[in-house]
Amino acid sequence: MEDRMRLFALAAFLLASLVSAASFAAPSLTGRWSITAVAGADGLEVARTRAEFATNGRFASTVGCNRIAGKPQIAGSQMTFGPMMATRMACPGPLGEVERAYMAALSNVRGYRLAGGTLAFLGEGGEELVTLERAK
Repeated sequence: MEDRMRLFALAAFLLASLVSAASFAAPSLTGRWSITAVAGADGLEVARTRAEFATNGRFASTVGCNRIAGKPQIAGSQMTFGPMMATRMACPGPLGEVERAYMAALSNVRGYRLAGGTLAFLGEGGEELVTLERAK
């Protein structure tokens, strides 16, 4: 009986170790990011952009005009953005074009890839729709 308890305790410890190692190895999106590229948009001013994944799973961002927020659905490397809330300021000229391209890109996101400090939102075919760099 005592041997079974020891074996059970060892198995539980090993399982807990594996789960802990897996959670530490999983890349974290939480934190602040700069948006560095948006597919189909020229004129992005990186210094005016920001994005943030909060610990509660919420996402907020701007490409320099309106604030955009929502809660993406993430499962493994899959990601989708449902309806996003946005402020309604008029974004003149190229900034308005960048914002429209960004909103369209978010609605087409189907996955993501995180490599080092670079995060890419991916489309259905794996194409990069939005590229972000972790803020320093």
